[in-house]
Amino acid sequence: MIRNLKYLLFGFVLTGLVACSEDDNTETVEQPTGDRLYTIGYADGSGSPSATYTQSVTDLSDGTISYVGYGFEVPSTRTARIFASSDGTILYGLDYGGGSVYKFEVNGGQDYTQISETNVQYAIGTAYPRWTKVNDDYALLHNVTTERIYDETSGDYLKTVATAQLVSVNLDDLTFRSIQEFEIPVNEEDEARGAYVFRIDAPVVVGDRVYYGMAKRTYNPDTDTQEQVDYNSVETLVVDYPSLNNPRLISTTTGGAKGATNGYRTSVAYQDEQGDVYQIVTVPDNSYDTHILKITDGAYDEDYSFNLSELLGKNTISNGWFYVGNGIGYVPFAQSDLGGTSDAVWSVARVDLYNGTAVELDVPDNLWLQQYQNSILVEDKFCMALGPKGGEGHIYMFDVNSAEPDGFTVGTTLEAGADSYYIGIY
Repeated sequence: MIRNLKYLLFGFVLTGLVACSEDDNTETVEQPTGDRLYTIGYADGSGSPSATYTQSVTDLSDGTISYVGYGFEVPSTRTARIFASSDGTILYGLDYGGGSVYKFEVNGGQDYTQISETNVQYAIGTAYPRWTKVNDDYALLHNVTTERIYDETSGDYLKTVATAQLVSVNLDDLTFRSIQEFEIPVNEEDEARGAYVFRIDAPVVVGDRVYYGMAKRTYNPDTDTQEQVDYNSVETLVVDYPSLNNPRLISTTTGGAKGATNGYRTSVAYQDEQGDVYQIVTVPDNSYDTHILKITDGAYDEDYSFNLSELLGKNTISNGWFYVGNGIGYVPFAQSDLGGTSDAVWSVARVDLYNGTAVELDVPDNLWLQQYQNSILVEDKFCMALGPKGGEGHIYMFDVNSAEPDGFTVGTTLEAGADSYYIGIY
């Protein structure tokens, strides 16, 4: 690895939010007093059994990062789901498929020291949970199991029941604070047509509530196959926090919005400075436009709808987005007229949620951001690791005050091997 450390950059990991209390996932982050370490995430292999590597640097504006013979391999059966503490000194990793959560001290370069490890499989009932860090104190693990119900007399298929398992993890010692299991509510229309929730993810904590995004399917008993559902609205699962009980649904069709709200590996929902939640609809294909919706006081704001596809003038699919403050966010999206999320047809848009504007940024072609996890805000620069799969890229430092397509500077050079790619900055 080649590093030329010229500048001292201070900042914070954008774990989701911008103001905080102990039990929600908005954070007010103190500037570190020394060289802030930024962890760069890298995945080798775009299929399921991909390895995850990290290294940490203090400068995002210069030099070159390479993983040829270098980097710390994060324990993972599939691509690890990683988060960092706000000051960059701690890295957390979920071994998706192995059922363990790890905590590492970040020492610089490829030096990461394991502090603790815990197996979460017995608490949540699977080695394949998903998780989200909500602040520097807690993370949430979540999973959905489904059971098909048949008529005892005729043997005919009746419905599929979805059960949520939720676990709150204390990040200090990786112990469990709350463990809950319940049947996920179903609206009348979904019950009549046999739609059910098969995944929840990307929770955001606001005060005494948690909002979980959801994805749905249907089951065809004639072919014994699970099928993509035709969404007729947008729904979110809400539970009390920190107890994780009292499940209920909120829904909307404002602005014609339809689709899932669970995302994939990128965060989906954020609380702004006014206490409202902005949530992107992660549509499964180009059947629906990509919307960002607003939740206020536990309900969707029926007067607010931000249609990204309409504002950009093209069909878009997104797996999530990043909020940087004052209504400004950055949305990685696939241009669905050119392909799907698994194709190298991705770009990035800067959005202004308060003024209802969006602009596509002049980022490189052939981007593949389906598995992109995290980016950070450093002072007034939003930094993303962008490059084509298997090719050279850079850290792009977007000026959050600029609405111009070229409102950025190009920083550190990123080198990637064949079928390898960068998954984020932490």
